[in-house]
Amino acid sequence: MDESFLIKPDELTLRFQHPAGPRRLSFAHFDGNPNEWRESCRAKLVELLALEKPSPCPVATHRDTEIEGVEVEALVMQVNDRLSLPAYILVPKEIEKSAVMAIHGHGTVGPAIGLADDYHHRFALELAKAGHLVLCPELRGFGALQDIAAQEEGQRLDYWTDAEPRGFSLSSDGFQHGWPLLGQTIEDLMRWEDWLAREYEEQELDAVGISYGGDLALSYPAFSARVRKIFASGSLGSFAAIYARCYNAPAHCIPKVLEWMDRADIAGLNAPRPIALHYGEFDTPDRDNYSASYNETVEPAIAELRAIYQAFGAADAIQRIVSPQKGHEMDNAALLNFLAA
Repeated sequence: MDESFLIKPDELTLRFQHPAGPRRLSFAHFDGNPNEWRESCRAKLVELLALEKPSPCPVATHRDTEIEGVEVEALVMQVNDRLSLPAYILVPKEIEKSAVMAIHGHGTVGPAIGLADDYHHRFALELAKAGHLVLCPELRGFGALQDIAAQEEGQRLDYWTDAEPRGFSLSSDGFQHGWPLLGQTIEDLMRWEDWLAREYEEQELDAVGISYGGDLALSYPAFSARVRKIFASGSLGSFAAIYARCYNAPAHCIPKVLEWMDRADIAGLNAPRPIALHYGEFDTPDRDNYSASYNETVEPAIAELRAIYQAFGAADAIQRIVSPQKGHEMDNAALLNFLAA
């Protein structure tokens, strides 16, 4: 016997797709009033994400510097005796505009705060230069947190590392314990938001993010009373497309989410807050684009989101912004214009 005996792919039927989820709690399927829908949908999302109300945690400044006239402090939050988290607070010489929670995407926090330039285009630094107080946490699984078990011999809980192949063990291990990475990260953002309110007496802020950070900018404010506006770049299309169609990494994943809701429903929990949904013209599906956030599910999702906002009397609070000649990348001019309006 040789390898010619084995069944080849062209001898099989390989057109598998999971059936469309019923989305039982989607707004379009709900018979009650909008507030009843929001209460039910948010409660189910809390369950799916295994969210718990985080307690305040101590934060220490480890060092500080100045970048292009902006003071930057490196912070460390001690969550418990097994985990601490970094973040960076960018303080302009004069705070003239809103505070901002700046949420990076896949990569590291450095290009968001100005240490390099990639698809983030230093958006946190540009916001601070424009007069915003900006808090930019590094997220679990990225940068200094790429392996949150690095100091435990024989353990490996990593996500976005330079090593190939990536096993995404942080995400997989969280799933088997019932703790999705997205939910744990939302709790971290709520911890940082609470710290900002205590330390700087900022009771209101804007949420800004790109890619995975765009998902977080749309989802974490659903559990916050402080968020004023949301700018989400490279997000919102249906969950149904982002893996099988766009081949995204698994940080976004919520167990059984399509049984109950989709991204438009999650974003709709923010009504009536103003939301800008930003895309690059060229951020579309092809063999080399593993973000593909401006895919064919975006327009139906925006229509669903507008219907939710319409029910709350705020249909005009949704903006779709498409930047010509850009791919999966932040548009700082569009961002600054939206927050200034």
